[in-house]
Amino acid sequence: TSIAALLRENEIPVTILDPLPAGYSFQKALEYAQGFDVIIITLAASNAQGSYQFFSHLNDKVRIFMGTHATALTEYILEKGYCDIIVRGEPEYTTLETVRNLSNLKDVLGISYREEGRVVNNAGRPLIENLDELPFPARDLVDNSKYRIVSFPGEPVAMVLTSRGCPFDCTFCATHLFYQRKRNVRSVENVVAEIEEIVRKFRINHIFLIDDTFTIGEKRVIALCELLQERKLDIEWICLGRVDTVTEPMLNAMHKAGCKEIIYGIESASPAVLATTRKNITLEQMHNAVKITKDLGIRVSLFFMFGNPGDTLESIRATSHLARKLNPNFASFNIATPDPGTPIFEEMKDRFGVESYETFDRLNTNFSMCEVPAHQLRSELVKAYLLYYGRPTYWFNLLRYLVSDPRNAPTMIRLFYRQAMSV
Repeated sequence: TSIAALLRENEIPVTILDPLPAGYSFQKALEYAQGFDVIIITLAASNAQGSYQFFSHLNDKVRIFMGTHATALTEYILEKGYCDIIVRGEPEYTTLETVRNLSNLKDVLGISYREEGRVVNNAGRPLIENLDELPFPARDLVDNSKYRIVSFPGEPVAMVLTSRGCPFDCTFCATHLFYQRKRNVRSVENVVAEIEEIVRKFRINHIFLIDDTFTIGEKRVIALCELLQERKLDIEWICLGRVDTVTEPMLNAMHKAGCKEIIYGIESASPAVLATTRKNITLEQMHNAVKITKDLGIRVSLFFMFGNPGDTLESIRATSHLARKLNPNFASFNIATPDPGTPIFEEMKDRFGVESYETFDRLNTNFSMCEVPAHQLRSELVKAYLLYYGRPTYWFNLLRYLVSDPRNAPTMIRLFYRQAMSV
């Protein structure tokens, strides 16, 4: 929606279709696309095969991919003829210039395309220095009521990005493809102005701050939280954090400003695996961050991964045990996946075909990056879920939570059922 806002600000007609929330079938989406000259899709491993097929029916259109998956696999995608143009990296101004110059792309920074049977990679585009200059996302072009998350069952949620990029170096992350391990932040005033628009104009009071790591920089986080309180916006929000960047003053300010949940990536109980993946956090930091967060009354969700290089059966089971010891409100167990663009993908790409990566869903795999066989990774994943969510103490606490919020209880139960069926 941020790209749509910039296009519209520059008098380029634009519309957004998000097929799944809108209830569109593949055929219905194709019929809708026939009414446009330029079609843009944000490509991810999860939607790659379907998007390739979708574009194969639209050869008379200008077909553009963007996103980390497209940026990582530019040569492959263009050589296969899956699209006409790829927007590499940060997309807003590159997309605007591309649409303005479709008849002559040679001077457009940040794109790749096919010309006379060969792939042309134009020079990269510098990162946007002042994120405050971008218009707020064009939320009026989507049905905001369709966007829900488990943290706020039954409530529409708006996603807000307060910063771009991440300075950390995890091997399973591809953020560096866009932002070169740099972090660029919006001003506190600009972020709060967007949230105020969301509340006043769109009547949405639940926010997901989707920064890769929101909890960087105690001073900025506290300033943002204080301004949210000052504006009296009456919002509830969640964010992604790291256990080694949060502090008690930061968490206290977040709680006062309406933060209801923090999602931490724990990944593994094994110091060796944490070192191999360059996550660089400690067990002590995990325990401290989770304890302080819970003591303040903020919900905790934790993410764990099985199957990273260096993992053993013992370390995987230790990770499952750690989840139960930390005892978050929600725990998510996933099989490590070498997404294109990540450092771990560069290590593994010669072992498997590109298409195989695009069939992974983090709950299933047909190969292993560690000594534990693929089929056993899957069985350990199922076992971890059963051990965690099968505890009577967990269900007692969940029941207490549902009783405290009966209006959302049916939605929450449905979400738990869907998660159980997907595992």
